[in-house]
Amino acid sequence: MTASVARNGGRRSWRRWAAAAASGWAWFLVVLGIFWSSGGAGYPFGHNDRTGPDYSSLLAGLERAVGGPLITVFGVVALVVAGRLDGRDRRPTRRRAGIVGGVGVAAVIVCVVLDGRMIVMLPPLGVLPIGWLRADWPTLFQVVAAAGAALFVLASVAYADATSDHDPGALRRRRAAWIRAGRIATFVAIACPLPYAVIRVAWSRGWALGAPEPFVRSLLRNQPENVYIEPTLASFATAGAVLTAGLLCRWGRVFPRWIPVLRGRVVPMWFPLLLGGSAVVGIFGFGRGLLLDQLGVDLPGQLDTFQAWGEPVHDWAYWGAGGLGWCLFPLWSISLAVALTGYYHRYAPSAGEVPCSGADSVATSGDGGDGDAVSVRRRRG
Repeated sequence: MTASVARNGGRRSWRRWAAAAASGWAWFLVVLGIFWSSGGAGYPFGHNDRTGPDYSSLLAGLERAVGGPLITVFGVVALVVAGRLDGRDRRPTRRRAGIVGGVGVAAVIVCVVLDGRMIVMLPPLGVLPIGWLRADWPTLFQVVAAAGAALFVLASVAYADATSDHDPGALRRRRAAWIRAGRIATFVAIACPLPYAVIRVAWSRGWALGAPEPFVRSLLRNQPENVYIEPTLASFATAGAVLTAGLLCRWGRVFPRWIPVLRGRVVPMWFPLLLGGSAVVGIFGFGRGLLLDQLGVDLPGQLDTFQAWGEPVHDWAYWGAGGLGWCLFPLWSISLAVALTGYYHRYAPSAGEVPCSGADSVATSGDGGDGDAVSVRRRRG
């Protein structure tokens, strides 16, 4: 049995509950905001967040008196947006407002609330217990906030699909445009972490790349273990580049033969989108913190550069002090988000077509126009 895999379908259950889940999350936030405004325990920002300044948290100075009501208001706005996303209004102006509102709620959470801690709390690094074992409540609340951002993205996608123009030609052109943009963005996302890896390896060898020689020498003298830590960080960045390349490779759609049990099976759509989407959030927060440090922005309670590095990192002679992450990591996260969108449009099945299952094998071929055609052949027996 053969089925063509194109855009929107397969198991559509998440499209039915995404808006309701986003609404439930917004109600939860409203209740928390009212509770904290009235003096309840567990407020996660301001002086209660002791580790936030170390990760360049933008809310390190937001105390309960202002933060509690602000959280309540934001929860109410999110609740209104979730209600809009639960409808099926096809009028262009209202449709656009609903999509922009849903994506806007997610963007505020990612850009304002979350910080560099998410890079070790969310997958792929989040699957390791390191971050979770020492996480306090303010850090765990960020994970809750990240879940809310994901729900609003899902709800926005579901609403956009349900209210879109179903003209086949328009859908095909939109899909082709996202596939082309995703392919370009994938190459950008592959390249972004590589300079970081090169600089980290250079520092482990004592080479002054991106920073003055005294800085590199002191880095190894004050922390001899950096001889091993720097290559480890470089390996994480390199692994990110390799995994990103999978968005354009066959092994990004079919598990390779060397993986036990899963070999030859179709990679579930949610798997790369979950890992990649989580990486987008973590990388953006981490890169934003490095960028603020490089620009000399001082946040309440934040360590100065002497405390952080053991040297007064104060000018552009230290352009590589964060492994160039201050400029490349934000770009990496944005390009990876576009790459994942292109991957989704390339492989997501259309409504009414047979979704790929774990026992299916996939063959891909370029079509030269709308992207890659994907054929699914179900194994017999």
